[in-house]
Amino acid sequence: ARRSVPAWLARTALRPCLAGPHRASRAIIEASCRKPALPETRAPEDWRAARLVRRKGTPAVIFITAKFKVLPEHADDWPQISRAFTDATRAEPGCLWFEWSRSVDDPAEYVLVEAFRDDAAGAAHVQSGHFKQAQQTLPVHLAETPRIVNFTVPQDDWSRLGEMAVPGHG
Repeated sequence: ARRSVPAWLARTALRPCLAGPHRASRAIIEASCRKPALPETRAPEDWRAARLVRRKGTPAVIFITAKFKVLPEHADDWPQISRAFTDATRAEPGCLWFEWSRSVDDPAEYVLVEAFRDDAAGAAHVQSGHFKQAQQTLPVHLAETPRIVNFTVPQDDWSRLGEMAVPGHG
């Protein structure tokens, strides 16, 4: 009896490897394509749509990255325009970091990297008075609606980038 290939594997770029004269062993392909073991569990039905389910006691943060396309005439002033919102957010008890960077490719684009201690801290942030104020005052300086990536990360601080390790400097 021939074993069938898992649905997630059949949809991958390796699908051509499963057929043809140079067919690789299914066991080798499945082993090399197996999802990495993570400290959380995932619903097996659909890897891409699965939501993270944390194990009890595993630290996790709400990690957000947003791109703000500022109107060119306001781009140089954006740090000052967003200052009150930035300072108030950084003062929130659940805010771990709230950091702006300006794109080196597009001087009218700013990237915001922010993290909150947990879901409750993230909810408190978007329900705060300074967030509601920013919703009223900041969009008039923007060229488009900001784009965002928002997810839960199973850690509570930045990790070291091992691929770029600096010898002797941890």
